[in-house]
Amino acid sequence: MYAEPETMTTAATDLAGIGSTLSEAHSVAALPTTAVVPAAADEVSTSIAHLFSQHAQDYQALAGKAAAFHDQFAHNLTTGAFSYASIEAELVSFLQSPLNTILDALYSQFGVSNVVNVLALLELPILIPLLLLTSPIWIPLALIVGPFLVILAAA
Repeated sequence: MYAEPETMTTAATDLAGIGSTLSEAHSVAALPTTAVVPAAADEVSTSIAHLFSQHAQDYQALAGKAAAFHDQFAHNLTTGAFSYASIEAELVSFLQSPLNTILDALYSQFGVSNVVNVLALLELPILIPLLLLTSPIWIPLALIVGPFLVILAAA
């Protein structure tokens, strides 16, 4: 599964439009439903009108909470899309960096395990995260086993 920032942004925009339409509909329906006029002047009509008005007020309160949740969801979706796009751009920039080009050249010239062993012998732990980001998944194994193999070979 892939995240597509453009699709996420479009979905957030569509959700915001739906939320706006719902809020407008709730506003239009609020007055006639929350203040129901009794059908007659008797006690039963007044009680029923009050009951319906109370239900409408409860509905409007829940609709307000749902609208707040909806707005927050659309906002989070937009923020997530921008965050994902930003991180993706940073990774593309890193993968096109000169350091990555140098590491690729070293890997192709000397082999991945030899480069890892040399860096382990030179004790350059700062480069280990870069190696993990720029090389195959079996690099961690070479980082762990490589120094022991060098020590065994020297003995």
